[in-house]
Amino acid sequence: MSKGNNIEVKNTIKLEYHQETDGKIEKKELSFSKDLLKEPYTKESLFVIQVDGKSMETLINDKALVVADLSKKEFENNKIFLVYKDDRMWIKKAKIIDNKEYFVSINPDFAHLVYEKKDTRIIAKTILTFTNL
Repeated sequence: MSKGNNIEVKNTIKLEYHQETDGKIEKKELSFSKDLLKEPYTKESLFVIQVDGKSMETLINDKALVVADLSKKEFENNKIFLVYKDDRMWIKKAKIIDNKEYFVSINPDFAHLVYEKKDTRIIAKTILTFTNL
């Protein structure tokens, strides 16, 4: 996963990111209406990242683009976050189970990927996703 710089023009947000295609890193840009963002955000903290994996399907598909906010690091039950664990970044759903805070996979095939919050570091809260059908 890689991130890039952000630019805002009128009602449009443009975020740069890097994507690996056939072993080559390409600079790309994602443009979208800020009306798509349904919750408060810090525009300087927004970035886009491409998901690599199927653990969050059917909500977030493999290779989907996700917009996240680096200023949002507080655990919120049932929200989606980018978390850091085992020298990797993961996209997971925050979930309270038996009064403990966890990050879990949505796809039942990856139900074994469950991380206790105390063993992770929250990087950013995801606030928007774009998936190719």
